[in-house]
Amino acid sequence: MLITSLVMSLNQLLPVAILLVLLQVVAKQSRAQVWFALVIAAVMSFLYMQSASWVSQWFEHQGLEYSQIGLCVSAFVAALVFAIKQKTAAFYVAVISTTTLYLSHYIIYLTSFWQNSDVGQSLFIGTLLGVGICLSFSVLLYFFMNAIKQRFGIYPLLVLLALNSAAKLLVALDLASQIDLITNTATVWDLRDILSENSELGRVLRALVGYEATPDFISVLIYSMSSALFLSFCYFIPASITKERV
Repeated sequence: MLITSLVMSLNQLLPVAILLVLLQVVAKQSRAQVWFALVIAAVMSFLYMQSASWVSQWFEHQGLEYSQIGLCVSAFVAALVFAIKQKTAAFYVAVISTTTLYLSHYIIYLTSFWQNSDVGQSLFIGTLLGVGICLSFSVLLYFFMNAIKQRFGIYPLLVLLALNSAAKLLVALDLASQIDLITNTATVWDLRDILSENSELGRVLRALVGYEATPDFISVLIYSMSSALFLSFCYFIPASITKERV
């Protein structure tokens, strides 16, 4: 249970932490704005979890999948708007959508096992370790991204943000395949022998840029097109804003 709790913490918290770091480095928000976004996101996650049984009855009992697809798309669009316009509202939407998507699953996991005295201690230790690792990684990533920004400008960060945002659409594709909105296509490549998604580095890359060891054709297509679309919009940023960022 300790290892399971640790892995679950990393899988659900790391994507939120990474997105928050990338948004902060692209255009720094005040501490009050960050905390406000996180508090609202936590509340929304709890409300979403509490209403899951009601939402699941929508769209012929596929409401949860549709709502999560909506969260993925909202996170992508908000991150794009934030990259272009640096709007605080877009920052809020991106953080709240992503946090609600991941944290709701995490809350369900914690509440499911917390009252079991046999696993309570392992759950607590695993969760604490996972949160600590996420915080430590986020701090290191923040300073590393700031160093890249100072050395190479804003564009490498926009590339990372584009890939990170496109990864949310891969989650949406996976959800769509679960309710038969799309059909799975042939696997394009298999990198499991080189780097598994379940390895330490694989989990980090999955949270950072949406790494998949065995993507299918539609996933590669959507990932490439959405990343290119994101960067195309960022490329046509007015010159005055670009100068301020660099």
